[in-house]
Amino acid sequence: MSILTDTDLKNILCYYESQLGDKKTLLIANGSDDCLTPMGYDLRVGGFYKSFISKPNLVPIKPGKKVEIRPGDIALIGTLEQLKMPKDCSISALILSRVSQVSRGLSNISTKVDPGWKEGELLIPVQNFSRDIIELEYGEKFCTVVFFKNESPASPYKGGSREKFVKLLAQVSRESLRKDFELGALSFFVIVTTFVIGYRFFGNTPGFGVTVAAGIALEKIATSLYARVIGRR
Repeated sequence: MSILTDTDLKNILCYYESQLGDKKTLLIANGSDDCLTPMGYDLRVGGFYKSFISKPNLVPIKPGKKVEIRPGDIALIGTLEQLKMPKDCSISALILSRVSQVSRGLSNISTKVDPGWKEGELLIPVQNFSRDIIELEYGEKFCTVVFFKNESPASPYKGGSREKFVKLLAQVSRESLRKDFELGALSFFVIVTTFVIGYRFFGNTPGFGVTVAAGIALEKIATSLYARVIGRR
């Protein structure tokens, strides 16, 4: 197994589906020569992202938009590029961190690209190890894919794993939205009920303000307990 340099990649690389040649051609759709490095290709932010703390739902990323990753949070970021590995399964790849991003406190969690991969954009997990919010702009380089020449052709990639994974993300997103709705409804019910009861018994007196304050405290306790309950489902 040997690493492919930029010179090697230029001999097998194309950026458009119409340029796909024989089984040895590597396609990086939406790619650019500016992203080539001496030992790989810098992938850019694009498509969508999902963080496991601040943004549990899938969030689309468009030009001019930014990804915000909070301290300690892990995010899945879709790449702007869409990859199709050579059909002869002669090449595999690893996703590595970029030093410029690591210096900010952002590092990707090691992932691979199977020989024969043909499902397009990649989903790259990254984690913020710093104490500050890290922002990534649409189209910004955030990790590097390094390609390897296999000593012998690998078994053909069967596919389907990415489709199942995206469906799982969508299912998690719907579940998260449902839980957010339940918590919002509970919070609204507690606050409104407290407001009505306080006004009925105390009217426009200091007692009404005390009742509302107690209701707000009760709302925080109730939503916290309920969040724990639905979190175990």
